[in-house]
Amino acid sequence: MKTWWQSCWMILCVFFSIQLAQANNLTHPAQLQMQQNTNAIMAIINDNSLNNPQKIQRLNVYADRHLDYQRIAALSVGQPWRQFTTQQKQDFIAAFKDMMISVYANTALLAAQNAKITVLPRNSSDNTATQARVYTQILNNKNKSYAVDYQMYKSGNTWKIYNINVEGASVVTIYRNQFGEVIQKQGIDGLIQALRNKTIAVK
Repeated sequence: MKTWWQSCWMILCVFFSIQLAQANNLTHPAQLQMQQNTNAIMAIINDNSLNNPQKIQRLNVYADRHLDYQRIAALSVGQPWRQFTTQQKQDFIAAFKDMMISVYANTALLAAQNAKITVLPRNSSDNTATQARVYTQILNNKNKSYAVDYQMYKSGNTWKIYNINVEGASVVTIYRNQFGEVIQKQGIDGLIQALRNKTIAVK
């Protein structure tokens, strides 16, 4: 399962590296946004003068702009999120993000190199003025193919991701099951500490 999560983080990396040549027949603004920042991000990923920590740091600037970590965190916790204090929410979001980056980013960054991504010109019932689901097909550098869709919402002029589905499996749902078990056994502070210690084993 750890490989699956490395693939998820790789998908977050390559989300920003979709090739413009694969944009044919895309009409929805959220689909078109999938191609923004292409040159800059690919330059970062393939810049041999940068080490992986430097690449990850620069990629995080774009991730912070396009990923709604707060909403992803809330959905990943589910119903218990209402019981979190304001401070606990802030601590959880910070620990959640740091855990993902620390555990998976280096391996996933390597997988993102030379990945091929096709943004599919496919519409769904989610597509409205403020909500969208964008479908992609990702082929990593080991010729492993993933069907990935991104659930997004419009915030100003930007479409932000709040969930990712990989081969039909929802990232936030899988996390919710895992986090729920930890909260039952260790409480909210125990979950936050487990994230900080990076001791949660994804099942």
